Amino acid sequence: MPTRTVISFARGVPSPDLLPVAELKAAAQRALDDDPAGALAYGDGAGYAPLRQWVADRYGNGDASRVLCTNGSLQGLAFLAEAMFAGSGGRAVVEAPTYDRAILILRRFGATVEAVDLQRDGLDVDAIEAMCRAGRTPGLVYTIPTFQNPGGTTLSAAKRERLVALAREHRFTILEDDPYGELRFAGTAVPRLFDLDGAAGTVIFSTSFTKTVAPGVRTGAMILPPALHARLRALATDTYIGPSMLAESTVHAYCAAGCFEPGVERMRLALLERRDALVAALDRHLGQRVTYVPPEGGYFLWVQFPGVDADALADRAAAAGVPVVKGSTCFIDGRGGDALRLAYSACPATDMDEGVARLAALV
Repeated sequence: MPTRTVISFARGVPSPDLLPVAELKAAAQRALDDDPAGALAYGDGAGYAPLRQWVADRYGNGDASRVLCTNGSLQGLAFLAEAMFAGSGGRAVVEAPTYDRAILILRRFGATVEAVDLQRDGLDVDAIEAMCRAGRTPGLVYTIPTFQNPGGTTLSAAKRERLVALAREHRFTILEDDPYGELRFAGTAVPRLFDLDGAAGTVIFSTSFTKTVAPGVRTGAMILPPALHARLRALATDTYIGPSMLAESTVHAYCAAGCFEPGVERMRLALLERRDALVAALDRHLGQRVTYVPPEGGYFLWVQFPGVDADALADRAAAAGVPVVKGSTCFIDGRGGDALRLAYSACPATDMDEGVARLAALV
């Protein structure tokens, strides 16, 4: 019996046909030609200086001294969790559901992790306010407010303003994890939490070139208040002396050459096509048996299967060549057993119908 082609809905990565191979090849050559010492040396623990400036100009206020570039944005979260919670503990709030590795990292460094529900317009800000009023103010609120992983939802403008105001009033820190914000293909953009915060320093902004350029560059960036920047820079230096300067200088050469915007636009168009194909396939093959909120950007669609053991379904799906992510892995308390995260980013639109048809046959 011939082996069935694997159609993966599991990995939140762009498929190989979306990667800017020629542009990155040329960028790596320029980086080595223009700054060989910078590209191949250990460098600064805070990252490659020209890339830090590019990040500051695009996402911050132009102050590169607040930018920390790391080996992927997840490394930045690990440094932040170590700085805030290692040896001292404290409370961290996440969304329910949320990115599973964020839960693991926060717990690893000693945080007590609590969750607030994710609603159609983002996390439940009322629940965070109630925690603060009850004397249970978190040290950190970790949120993916735009095209959330795994929910695909976006925090509304009104909730963003309330959340930032609460952080200022109760003196907690918000980590705005925003690897997908550039990838909007529908709807209307809303202000970043970082922009709403202004100069107050209650919001840390984090993004990742692994989602907008290529996963293999493993380059993330954070914009931090000065005191936290110094602590995380020291942790970075103590951990790996310096990040991958070759990767970061290549990313900078790619961005400085004007490749970033065209690359992101190409990805937006492909993601829209793939989301539409996935939604059409779900409606065709599963119809009223599932519920979901179509995302306006990003990589993910969260699908609920009322009355279905989605954990068992995920195991059968993997055996059928359609791997997915179990919803239960995205909660701190075992919920999500009736849900799956489907990533459409790595699956060509032409494969969506067959992939969902295989999944539907197992329900």
